[in-house]
Amino acid sequence: MPPLLRRAWRLLRGAKATAYVLLMLGPMFIKPLAFVRVPHEAQPIYAKLPGLWGAPLLVAGVAAATIRSVYQWVFWREMNKSDPSRPAADLLLMLHNTEGRYFWFAFVFSAVLVYALAGLRWSYHFGAISFIRRWRPNLSNPPLKYFVVTTAAWGLWLSLYSAVVVYGLWQWKAQGDLAMLLNQYVEQHQTGVLVTLLGIGVAMRLAGRNGELGMKALYGGSKWLSMAVSLVAISALLLLAFLLPSI
Repeated sequence: MPPLLRRAWRLLRGAKATAYVLLMLGPMFIKPLAFVRVPHEAQPIYAKLPGLWGAPLLVAGVAAATIRSVYQWVFWREMNKSDPSRPAADLLLMLHNTEGRYFWFAFVFSAVLVYALAGLRWSYHFGAISFIRRWRPNLSNPPLKYFVVTTAAWGLWLSLYSAVVVYGLWQWKAQGDLAMLLNQYVEQHQTGVLVTLLGIGVAMRLAGRNGELGMKALYGGSKWLSMAVSLVAISALLLLAFLLPSI
């Protein structure tokens, strides 16, 4: 690489803006122990970025905008019916008076949900490590910031995916069966859909592998210990899902 390009690459790679953008790919490279401060050891730049505690608010903003767009689309479909339930002027007035409330409700709900999921994940591993530390006192407490950032990254991707779907609904101006329109789109763009699905599969695999390595390091490098903790969590979720309908 020429010296000028090498220097530009170093500046770009070390810029905070680049680190913020790369946080979207966090599940594929972020490790829990990167957020644990160790004396005389440098932390990765992404672990020292300011504002990481507010990452779920970005997710909430995207999710709320998407939900508001869905709400507007529902009114648009109703107004375009040959026999709408109300006159178009009444529907527009109702939309104007209520869409703000839906936006802020979705914003608060999404932010609380991301923080709650991050806190739940952290609490589980904190409890597991506190128990295991009786035999392995060298284990570090799980960093809450790691769970906030990675949960927000997953939430952001899900919100962006939902936003793309909603954008597609507006572009298609769907009046009929959505399933038929989706099938038609897949038939017309088979290569693009296949490449997209392969890309998502590779990203999920990399994120899963990185998560396994991160949890293994968090549990003192023991693969079996981290797997046992994960199996207990999965078993508890399955048991909860089985018991909830009977309550």
